[in-house]
Amino acid sequence: MEGDSFTRENSLAIKGVAIIMMLWHHCFLPGRFEKYKICFWPLAQSQAVNIASFFKICVSLFAFVSGYGLFVSYSSTNTDAAQKTTCWIREKLVRTLSNYWFVLGLSWILCSAIDGSPYRAYDFQKSTYLGVWNMLIEFFGLTNFWGNEPLNSTWWYMSAAVIFVIVLPFICAFLDKFGPLPTVALLFMLPRICGGYPGGVNYLTSFPAFLFGSIFAKYDLFSKWTHICQSKVAVAVPAVRHSVLAVAILFSYKLYYHLDTASWWEVKYAFIPCIVILFIYDVLIQNCVVNRVCIFLGSHSTNIFLTHTFIRYYYCNVFTYSFGHFA
Repeated sequence: MEGDSFTRENSLAIKGVAIIMMLWHHCFLPGRFEKYKICFWPLAQSQAVNIASFFKICVSLFAFVSGYGLFVSYSSTNTDAAQKTTCWIREKLVRTLSNYWFVLGLSWILCSAIDGSPYRAYDFQKSTYLGVWNMLIEFFGLTNFWGNEPLNSTWWYMSAAVIFVIVLPFICAFLDKFGPLPTVALLFMLPRICGGYPGGVNYLTSFPAFLFGSIFAKYDLFSKWTHICQSKVAVAVPAVRHSVLAVAILFSYKLYYHLDTASWWEVKYAFIPCIVILFIYDVLIQNCVVNRVCIFLGSHSTNIFLTHTFIRYYYCNVFTYSFGHFA
């Protein structure tokens, strides 16, 4: 990855944008806010709702960054193949789950004290063994993979985060042997062979974006983009390049609403997010103030993701919307 222009700060900044998208998406989908008096100025309410729907792509942004970071991490490990894979997966799983375990344990304690929701969420009323089993599945982040409902509805993504780590070495091997196009084709064909669109809240839906992140890392596409921008007259002028990217974003936004999700989910949740990421990378975070804010939010994005639903929906819904302005 020598010469890679995509830094850790870039990754955090994209996470920062993604977490803002996630909060907007969760707060302003239809049916979640209408009973509260909220000012949406300078937007119309319908515009805020449409943007909230589009911001579903926040999951893909997180998946892309995970694919990029995990690929770089795995590729930089210098040991024999078997030992490298085993040790790397173990280390990354612990790192991925450690912050989650802290929030999970705290949630079990607090939610049990507040309303006893873990007892019901894990079906202890049906069977003690079933309850313990469901808690164990939740502990390893595999509730969505197992087909169950997590204690916190947004924790479904933990199954994706865990499985990303496990499959990354196989994606690397497949890319090395067959290249990007057959790998992308295989990943796009498998869900269709196995039953079609997995659903918006399913770890499989974010795999194409994860794969694209890995491909960007393997072929150093951010550096190639930077090189093209510096060497080609047509895109060397920032105003021209940024205008083209802005038009691409607007086109993608319109296209998003005209695509049937069940047939075109890879376009909605992989191709369009790549355009958004390129816009964030080349335009948005070039502003130093915006960049610093996004990096700060990105640094705390995991904790926000793990806890915000308790605040927004479970226990402090009225408080969340009490400020009177959507921002």
